[in-house]
Amino acid sequence: MRKTLALVLLLLAGGCSTPTDTTGTTEPPTTVVATTTAPSVAPSTTTSTTAPPTTEASSTTVEPTTTIVAGGMPAIRLDEIVFAGDPYLIITNRGNGVGSTSGLFICRFPDYYELPAIELKPGERMAVPLGEGEVPDLIGVVATVDVRSPLGPVSATEGELGLYSRNEFNSEDAIIDYVEWGSPGHARSGVAIAAGIWVVGGFVEVPPELLAIVAQAFPTDSPEDWLAEIGG
Repeated sequence: MRKTLALVLLLLAGGCSTPTDTTGTTEPPTTVVATTTAPSVAPSTTTSTTAPPTTEASSTTVEPTTTIVAGGMPAIRLDEIVFAGDPYLIITNRGNGVGSTSGLFICRFPDYYELPAIELKPGERMAVPLGEGEVPDLIGVVATVDVRSPLGPVSATEGELGLYSRNEFNSEDAIIDYVEWGSPGHARSGVAIAAGIWVVGGFVEVPPELLAIVAQAFPTDSPEDWLAEIGG
């Protein structure tokens, strides 16, 4: 019994005197992993700051074009004399500027007729009765004189017509166009010859079946510039 107790005491004494292990079990140092949290950066949305090109409305006013050619001059002339049916005269503006028949006269010696004021653009025509009949509707004719011409009946056999800028019928400065047909030497042919718009002894030859004489050139200053139209 005493031996057993002594052994227990010895064991207790040994357990109490066990030196402290200074090394111990040292936990490995805690490695703090620095978690660097990137600052929250909102996704960059690239917004175009380039303004779209501005289209400015043009302030230039476009002027309407006109029918008058710069520097253009009207040239109102005798163009056609129709004998068939009710006779009539066609007058045409053969120039490149707007003109008027205001103040113009038709002469068939000894009769004269002042034309009414009709504006004619380049290429436009007007009709003048040469008797008591009616003028038919014609392509390109913008006006028809609606009074009966006092020029008397016009013969397809022979005759003359002159166009004057004023009522001075013996003046070479006033006559601007002239034609005679069937025979030469009519009353105003000398004035036309002096003005350089007709030739001595010249006349348009007319066949028996004549319908009309038509200007084929500009200016018309000789019989060769006129064509006699015939029909059956």
